[in-house]
Amino acid sequence: MCLLKVYLEEGNERRRIAEDVALIIQEGDGFKLLGLDLKGEEVLEKVDVSLVDTLNSIIVFKPKK
Repeated sequence: MCLLKVYLEEGNERRRIAEDVALIIQEGDGFKLLGLDLKGEEVLEKVDVSLVDTLNSIIVFKPKK
C-alpha cells in the first residue's frame, strides 16, 4: 500500500515529519494528518501545501509567510 510521506520544507531543507498518512484534513491555518499506525494524529499549524507528488506518494508543506 502506498500511503503518503509528509515533509516540512524550511529554507532549502526538507524534514520528514510523518509517513503512512492516509488522510489530510485542513483545519484553520493548518492541517491534521491521520495515519494507519493508530498513534493518534499529527497537527501542522500555519503551513501551506508546497508540493503534491502522487507518483512518489509525497506531500510537502512549507510555513506560511
